[in-house]
Amino acid sequence: MPDYDVIVIGGGINGLCCSAYLGKAGLKTLVLEARGECGAHCDTSEPGIPGFLYNLHATMLATGFGPPMQDLELEKYGLELRNTSYVWGKPFLDGTNALIASNPYDTMENWGKHSKQDRALLENALEFLYPQMLDFTDIVHRFMYTAPTAETMRDFSDFMGRFFQHLGKNVTGEQFMKMNGFEVMDAMFESDHIKTMVQAMEWIIGFPPIHPQIGAIGSLLGLLSGSFFPLTTAKGGSHAVTHALIQANVASGVKIMSCCPVKTIIMKNGEAQGVVLHEDAIYPNQEITAKKIVSNITVVPTFIDLIGEEHISDKDLVKRIKNFNYHEQTIFTVHYALDGPPKWRTADYDEGIMRSWMGYFGGETTAEMRKYSQAIIDQEIYPEIYANWYLPTLADPTQAPAGCHVTQAWIDIPGEPLKWKHGRLGGKNSFMDIKNVLADQITDAYERYAPGFKKQILNRYIYSPLEQERNNPSAIQGCWAGGSVIPEQFYDKRPVPGVCVGGGSRTFLKNLYLSNSIHPFGITPLGSGYIAACEVAEDMGVREQEWWTSKATHWYLENAANIPLDLGVRR
Repeated sequence: MPDYDVIVIGGGINGLCCSAYLGKAGLKTLVLEARGECGAHCDTSEPGIPGFLYNLHATMLATGFGPPMQDLELEKYGLELRNTSYVWGKPFLDGTNALIASNPYDTMENWGKHSKQDRALLENALEFLYPQMLDFTDIVHRFMYTAPTAETMRDFSDFMGRFFQHLGKNVTGEQFMKMNGFEVMDAMFESDHIKTMVQAMEWIIGFPPIHPQIGAIGSLLGLLSGSFFPLTTAKGGSHAVTHALIQANVASGVKIMSCCPVKTIIMKNGEAQGVVLHEDAIYPNQEITAKKIVSNITVVPTFIDLIGEEHISDKDLVKRIKNFNYHEQTIFTVHYALDGPPKWRTADYDEGIMRSWMGYFGGETTAEMRKYSQAIIDQEIYPEIYANWYLPTLADPTQAPAGCHVTQAWIDIPGEPLKWKHGRLGGKNSFMDIKNVLADQITDAYERYAPGFKKQILNRYIYSPLEQERNNPSAIQGCWAGGSVIPEQFYDKRPVPGVCVGGGSRTFLKNLYLSNSIHPFGITPLGSGYIAACEVAEDMGVREQEWWTSKATHWYLENAANIPLDLGVRR
């Protein structure tokens, strides 16, 4: 008899999501984590001054929008979401800012200062979306939490066609699905301030605006991430998601073994039948068998390192796997401990920016944002600093000592950079030579938008893609999405054609599933882990559970009014 029903390799948040569902459904489940603790990409720690918590990777959380929040009772297990009344702010050097607020009417007021036309369009969009909310959330659920299908994309396209028709825009659903994010913004809005704000949000949620279809879908999700479903932080930082998932696993009888890297996936007669632990594991070279194996590490180490090319008969598939792209969705981050909140120079234009816990600076025009997008594709560090910024202590003051704050600024950057304005680069190892210079330039850019920022700094911590990969070797080049979100690796083509068959997580090798590198990629909505859990449970005959019924956005729509706002904002 196998030792377990299911083994999950890797205790990242999507692996933990998958295992918690399967354990709760009654399957004997084991999670094997290589590191000393789980949740490498939902990691909150104190690498600087004690008491200042830095979210080393995920900072904004979309966990409240997914079925796991309700099905796995994550709130019961300690996940307390926090937000601010303004959730996204983009300051500009002309003294203005563009904002998205928790209250859509506050958003309209800000947008109206830039363009009456854009304000009216947003109001018109809300008039369409509110009555269509059930239809729209059904499409979102199927897109994010079920295996990719042509039918879902057709329904998405039809919905967007009706949306643009309501707005009076001459864009069909089919045309929308072929557009990139820049083209969608040009079709919808007049002001570059509004356009670039939404384009920035697309990057932050993993849908780069430069790519056809990906950018189009990202433009809609970017708008919704503020206007309808504001992204949150959590009490104590993003690692609270990991803590809640671990408690949900333990309550469901799942066994979690840390310090247990896997050396090999056992293959017999073309079937995955178990694993062999690494000689450095706390149980060196231990063989553990299972009926099903779920890999929550990315596609290249799964198939090339743990399985081996000799078990893959299709050599063209081996080549496609080896060429899997990790260049995009990588970030260079600088974390700061501050003695107070930054003071944005545009606060006089709209003080709502002082109540925004996340946003973006740089990229003042759409043309500049296009150039920035292309530089990432060309593996070039863009010469100007365009950065996502976070100030989670405005929403959750527990992440710093009383009266103090933490902030971070990250730039999207190629994980293997070949060129910078200072000269040629030699890939990821170049970060050891340039990290301090690059961090100084990010700090200087922050100061331009928030004068006096430098004087507030008590501590600075740099976290490059190289450190990210060393912290989590499965995150090749530091890629946070399990691989680049690009047209040839998107939706039903993810990770690469031929790997997943008969669903979203089932692979071409019998009894082997993926919960990483698959659609919709490994982020905090937990879609990848949910899809894998559904398909393993279906194949094991345990999918029908009375508690396993939640849909995307259900928990949030029922509980949004209870999420505390502005707990760290000075009154």
